[in-house]
Amino acid sequence: MSYGMSHTDPIPTVCLTGGGHACVVIDAAMAQGEIAITAILDDDPETHGSIRHGVPVIGGLDHLESVHGHGIEQFVIGLGGTDRPGGPRRREALFERAWRLGLCPATVLHPRSIIGQDVAIGPGTVVLGGAILSPKVRIGVNVIVNSGAIVEHEVHVGDHVHVAPGAILCGAVQVEDRAHVGAGAIVRQGVRIGSDALVAAGAVVIEDVAPGQLVGGTPARPLERGSAASGAAAAGGRRPRAG
Repeated sequence: MSYGMSHTDPIPTVCLTGGGHACVVIDAAMAQGEIAITAILDDDPETHGSIRHGVPVIGGLDHLESVHGHGIEQFVIGLGGTDRPGGPRRREALFERAWRLGLCPATVLHPRSIIGQDVAIGPGTVVLGGAILSPKVRIGVNVIVNSGAIVEHEVHVGDHVHVAPGAILCGAVQVEDRAHVGAGAIVRQGVRIGSDALVAAGAVVIEDVAPGQLVGGTPARPLERGSAASGAAAAGGRRPRAG
């Protein structure tokens, strides 16, 4: 399937959700200079009609079908917090819904990110300030490479993945669809992180992680999802919160 579009002027763009992570995405998009965030859709009714991050909130996500009437041509996903159960699938569902309605996914590359040679970045991906993508990296669709994350040579990252702030993926790591690599985590060279897996904040991963598995600690070990320890570990010592 083709997600792309060609344009010369900044493209009117809607941000889907308006929480804390959306603030960072909007800042990066504006700094990039090729994207004009002109509206936010958010399901919190208290935000409707307000200005958030300098952008008007024009309604809930149920207004997505009508944004073409506002001259909007593409979208970005402002939803972070994908350390919560089902978080990556929420991002995936929002992405697919907007694309099916005819909006194009904007790819946001902060000008203070560093992107090496022969790097492929999928549509809808957000690469935030201070992030480094080394040569021959492959990044999928609707990925977050968050502030200060390092993705080393020949790493392959699947679709709808979140590489959280300060995480390090060493050379030739493979991260499969919808996985979450928590803030400050380190993944050793050649390790595979399975689909829907969650690597807790600060973990040091030296072995493959099975699909859907939660791991945490140094070295990382399996944790039981839903336990108090797993929730604190995934959120870096605090309760997870959607952004």
